[in-house]
Formats: sequence, structure tokens, C-alpha cells
Amino acid sequence: MTGTPHASPATIVTGSSRGIGKAIAEALAAAGHRLLLVARDATALGTVAAELRARGARAESFAADLRDEHAAAAAVAAARAAFGGLDHVVNNAGTAPSDKVENTTPAMLREAFDLHVAAPLAFARAAAAGFKQQGSGCLLHLASTAGLRGYPFTSAYTAAKHGMVGLARALSAELGPAGVRVYAVCPGFVDTDITRGAAAAIAARGKTTADAAFARMAAQNRIGRMHSPAEVAAAVARLLHDRPAGCVYDLDRDPPAFVD
Repeated sequence: MTGTPHASPATIVTGSSRGIGKAIAEALAAAGHRLLLVARDATALGTVAAELRARGARAESFAADLRDEHAAAAAVAAARAAFGGLDHVVNNAGTAPSDKVENTTPAMLREAFDLHVAAPLAFARAAAAGFKQQGSGCLLHLASTAGLRGYPFTSAYTAAKHGMVGLARALSAELGPAGVRVYAVCPGFVDTDITRGAAAAIAARGKTTADAAFARMAAQNRIGRMHSPAEVAAAVARLLHDRPAGCVYDLDRDPPAFVD
């Protein structure tokens, strides 16, 4: 099946039941993508798919726990069965544990690496042969500036995001000569339920308020404010459409730029 990256491309978006993933799905639906939405929560995922179909988009849902080593291959097979091919995989699903290093457990580290590194690698493994055969395709990882530098109280998350960025670089070097684009998109802190939940957790420790913690996180972004989910989604849509050269795309710049 020949890939058609500009004519109604077929795209998997993981973690698309809420937050950044939902915003990405909405942006790609508006750009004409046929979407397979993947997340754990079947009910929430079905609601998003129904909303997109009501707007005229082609959107299918595939409930899966990406910590399962077989889930990525099953999702790729489902997309190819539904759409007759696959053009893009957007690896957005993740977790954001935050705690002091002495409270960071092996389970927290394992889940972070399962979702941010093992699942994207599984999608690459499942999609690579088809992408190489068609001479096109894109694997896009929703990484973070935590994959480029460190933040306090995020040892498991930061380690996993560094792994995700490194994986993108390795896949780009390996698959790029076959015509496959690989991107790691790196926003700073984004205004999502997860971020606000982290601010509330910090406040619960009794040393600040949730609003103050949220403001401190925003101030750590080099652009001096929170990113919005729509802003991240627009960047993803542009990269998938325009296919620029580069691999690691730092959104926490003005203007955003590839760092390599």
C-alpha cells in the first residue's frame, strides 16, 4: 500500500482521550487525517471519536493499555485494517510522576519507561517494515524539554523523556534513509489536567498554594508562560504536513526550532 502523507493520511494518536492527545486529534481531524485514537479509557475515547465524527472526520477508537507489549502491534494492525494503510504514528500517551528522589519507586520508573520509551519503540517495530516499503511515513514522539534538560522532583519522568528523545534520534538515523521521518516534539510545561494536578499535589505538601505552584512551573518555561494544548497540537500538525528536515523540535523557544 503506497503511503499518501498529504491526501487524507491515516494516523494513530495515542493518549487521545484527553489533554494534549485530544487536542492533537482535533487538529489532525481538521486537517483531514483519518484517525485511530488509542487510550486506556474506552468510554472517554469513544466520546472523543464520536465528537470528531460529528464534525465530519473519520475517527475510529482502539482501547488499549500501551504497557502491554502487544498493544502497539495490535493498534497498527487495526489502523491498517480500517484505513488500508498507515502514514503516521503520534506517540503522545504518557505519565508524569513527580516526587522527591527518595520517594521515587521502581514502579514509577518502570511505568514511565514503559509508556515513554517501550511503547514508542513497539510502534516503530510494528510500523517500520510498512513505512520502509512505501518509502514514507512518520513516527512523532511527544517528548518534553525534560528530555533536553533536568527538572527537580521529576527523576523518573526526566529519565524516561531523555530516553524518548534518544530513541527518536536513533530511529531517525536508522529509518531516515528509507524516507521515514522521526520527530521528538519538546514543549515545556503545558496547561493540562496533569499539570494542574501536579500543582495541587505540591500544594498538598503544605508549603505553597496550587496557583503559586502552577505559576512557578510556567516560569520555568523559557518562553515565560505555559504552553497550551492547542499550541502543541498545531506544531504536530505542521510537522506531519510539511515534513521538515530535523529530528528534535524544541517548542520552548521563540520561535520554536529544531535543535538537531
